[in-house]
Order: sequence, then structure tokens, then C-alpha cells
Amino acid sequence: MSDHATTTETPSHSEATADTPMAAPEFDRREVDMFGKDDGHAVGVIGKMLVGFFFYSLLVMLVVAWWTMGRGGQVPAPTDQAHAEEAEE
Repeated sequence: MSDHATTTETPSHSEATADTPMAAPEFDRREVDMFGKDDGHAVGVIGKMLVGFFFYSLLVMLVVAWWTMGRGGQVPAPTDQAHAEEAEE
């Protein structure tokens, strides 16, 4: 009465790779060591740049704070008398 569906099994990843010959590694040991040294150098350079940018930002912040305090900081708020004079006009 009912036909059973036939299943077609697809080969799994391990079966597919078992039939193919082993591929050579992409990089040899010398190249991997060279990449490690290059990465280590890059990490050092990036770290030095971040420290430099931090101290530059700190210096700029201190100069701006000193400049702001030297000019008296914020302008004082207007008094009630100034508002009364504006309202009369």
C-alpha cells in the first residue's frame, strides 16, 4: 500500500577523506616559527603604540584642564537681578 522511501546515504566527512590521499601541510615548521616571531613583534609594537596614545591623551587632558582652570572655569550663573532687569525691558 505505501511505498517506503529509499534513502541514499551520503558519505560522511571521515569516509570522504579516507579515500583521498593525505595532503601536505600548508606551512612547514620554519614558516610557523617565523609567523610566531612576526606576531610577537607585532604585539610588542601595538602595545607600545597603545601606551603612547594613552600618555598623549593624558597629556592633552591635563593641558586642557590647566587651560580651563586658568581661565576661571565655567562662567558664573546669572543672578536673579539680571533676570529682573531683562523682564522689565
